[in-house]
Amino acid sequence: MDIYKRYPHNPPHWFVSNAMYMVTGSTLYKQPFLDTDEKKANFCETLIERARILNWELQAWFVMSTHYHFIGKSPENALTLKTLMQGVHSINAKFLNGIDGTPRRRVWHNYWDTCIQTDRSYYARLNYVILNPVKHGLTQNPEEYPFSSYKYFLENAEPDFKKLVLSQSIDDLQIEDDFDPK
Repeated sequence: MDIYKRYPHNPPHWFVSNAMYMVTGSTLYKQPFLDTDEKKANFCETLIERARILNWELQAWFVMSTHYHFIGKSPENALTLKTLMQGVHSINAKFLNGIDGTPRRRVWHNYWDTCIQTDRSYYARLNYVILNPVKHGLTQNPEEYPFSSYKYFLENAEPDFKKLVLSQSIDDLQIEDDFDPK
């Protein structure tokens, strides 16, 4: 089942059953709302839990104070991507606003998704997401960044798959990732 939907004032979304997606989301006005480890950890836990509930298979994720990326395989009903993102954003925003004492503050701006079409694109995007802590200067060793799936990848991926993913060039990828606060 393939469905392409356009939304007013939002990016269009292409929903494909059992397909790989890369999703990127941004906080409102690129504000660093996830400014503590507790807030980033809540986002990761919420994403993992909601993905499990909606039968999305997470492949990789990365979260920082202003944005996130994840790669996941859609279930048969790919339209659940919208439900997944609304749930993650809503639950996390309530958590953040509870900590910050800012009820009903809008936290999340939007999300963008790409339906990954080729194996090469998939491997390159996996590389991009798991090494994003290095790209953003958060660490020189991605294993040390706790809000990324890099360590999980190292511990669980087959050696040949690790080598394949980590050898991919990301130079030609066109990924929205200008979310560092100004």
